[in-house]
Amino acid sequence: MNRWFLAVAVLMCSLATWAQGDVRWLELEHDFGTFKEEAGKQSHSMRMVNIGDEPIVITRTQTSCGCTATEYTKDAINPGDTAIVTVTYNPYNRPGAFEKVIWVYTSGETGRTQLTVRGHVVAAQRTVDEKYPVRVGNLRLETENVPLGEVYRGAQRNAYISCYNPTLDTVLVTVEGNSKHVKLSAAPSTVAPGEASALVLHYDTRHAPLWGLNVDTLTVITEALHNSPTATGGVASVYVMAQVMESMANLTDEQKQNAPEAVFDTEKLVFDAMRPGKPATCSFAIKNTGKSDLLVRRLWCAEPAVTVVKAPEVIKKGKQDTVVVKVDPARIDGVLNTQLKIMTNDPYNPVTLLRVVGVVKKDTTH
Repeated sequence: MNRWFLAVAVLMCSLATWAQGDVRWLELEHDFGTFKEEAGKQSHSMRMVNIGDEPIVITRTQTSCGCTATEYTKDAINPGDTAIVTVTYNPYNRPGAFEKVIWVYTSGETGRTQLTVRGHVVAAQRTVDEKYPVRVGNLRLETENVPLGEVYRGAQRNAYISCYNPTLDTVLVTVEGNSKHVKLSAAPSTVAPGEASALVLHYDTRHAPLWGLNVDTLTVITEALHNSPTATGGVASVYVMAQVMESMANLTDEQKQNAPEAVFDTEKLVFDAMRPGKPATCSFAIKNTGKSDLLVRRLWCAEPAVTVVKAPEVIKKGKQDTVVVKVDPARIDGVLNTQLKIMTNDPYNPVTLLRVVGVVKKDTTH
């Protein structure tokens, strides 16, 4: 019995600074260090001692993330007795550094105590391949495409691409191809082994060169800094897509009443009986039936065989003008079926789609 009291006394003396009311903790923080995702769940037990005069109980625990679980002593903790809170972290699909908070609620004077666990997870190859499929030398990217969708002219938009370095060498990341309207940079530009990073995109529509669809290609370049045996640099393209639109939301009723109005003389352009080697043309008219100038922002087609060879930029009120479209049959495999997009400042019909159809007849002269 005397030995038991002596052991408790030694323990009480060793728990120097973490006394809180009627509870004293051996430790409030634990570092799991660096471990591989394949190692699975990591657990650590933290101990507390009841230094009060009455029994207490752990009423509940709360974690800051579903990736962290706890087990704890459920029985009453008598004066001088110890209790255990076991914290388990699940690293599955969670590469990189982590720091998680656990709150332990007890009866009595203390009420609540905060515990912290931290560590660093080195991603499994499976996780790297699933989450970061794009290789740029030693660096991996989650995607190479950044679709921004519709963005009104004058607005700015930010986006992010997650990166990860699964190797044992630090990687330096640089970007080429930035312009006034699209900028991509790495944050941070050096990525340590097992660390995550991000490519930060800033898009400014005020300087976008085109109305409608803009596609920009930026080049990501990586370099291994320490030249380890497995170090490799790399180059990859990142594609940024944005539909730059004109915002009509702030127009007043008076402005709408005095706005231009685009009227088209057809809904379909038909290129019939085209022959290889003989480009064909077709035209249609745009009339402005509104009360102010109609601005033809852009005409474009996703089909490379279709090009606009003549188009007006401005159509005065009450006037009309002609658009000429050319098709190269040599670039079509039999049947043409696509759309021509026309963007104007008509607030009620800012984007018009015209069907473009046709058939290329086989050359039977041979």
